[in-house]
Amino acid sequence: MDLQKQKQVSKEWHEAFGTDTLTNNYDKYLHDNFLADFFGGQLVNKAKYIELDQRFALAFRNNKVTVVEQIAEDNKVVSVMTWTAVQIADIPDIPATGKSFEIKGIAIDYFKDGKVVKHFPLFDQLNMMQQLKAVSKPKIAHRQRDI
Repeated sequence: MDLQKQKQVSKEWHEAFGTDTLTNNYDKYLHDNFLADFFGGQLVNKAKYIELDQRFALAFRNNKVTVVEQIAEDNKVVSVMTWTAVQIADIPDIPATGKSFEIKGIAIDYFKDGKVVKHFPLFDQLNMMQQLKAVSKPKIAHRQRDI
């Protein structure tokens, strides 16, 4: 599979997060031997990933993932994304807030036979928690300097 097609598969898959388009189309994007590093650092197989991904997506409405840049080499695609949504249900350690957020993230996807076989996402969860008011932003003390 050429690099442009790999990039397109990654882009379509990421941008379909939380939509009906993805619900019945995981097989279009994910290899049978798929593994993912899910939140909390747990490595999950395809079936478990789909279960967790769908459950996680239900905690949000107005999901919009936008892939803003991609780099591809060999069997890897790195996607830089933004994710906006409104949290409408509890997620681990964060009760439902009804608040919206916008965060950035990256994902490294490894390909085999034209599908993603390994997935390693990293999103700015601290920024999301701050926007949802689950944690407060640190106060930065400014010191005056003697000149």
